[in-house]
Amino acid sequence: MNRPASDVAPGGRLPEPLAGLGDAVEVQLRPAAGDRGTEVAVRLRDGALLPVATAARRATGRDPEQAIRAALRESKQLIETSEVLHPDYPPTTEPTPMNKPLRMATQQGRREGRL
Repeated sequence: MNRPASDVAPGGRLPEPLAGLGDAVEVQLRPAAGDRGTEVAVRLRDGALLPVATAARRATGRDPEQAIRAALRESKQLIETSEVLHPDYPPTTEPTPMNKPLRMATQQGRREGRL
């Protein structure tokens, strides 16, 4: 983030999306290379996860790494713009078989970021 650490975590408090992850993650703030603000690093405290188990959790929307990515994305938006952008909803006014792929993509976009 192109902000000093005092803007990223004022008073040592992390933005709400990152703070909401609680003790399950380790958050590190350090100066970014080339004096370009602050680098935020987040990782699970439990260590590496098995790829097969991760794929199963991701398919069901329960991947902890997915939650970390979402928290980082939302925190960056809060710090830089003071609001979190979400995909527009509803994608169309009426669900039909023709717009089902668009509804599914928009639903996925809510977890992975703006489409």
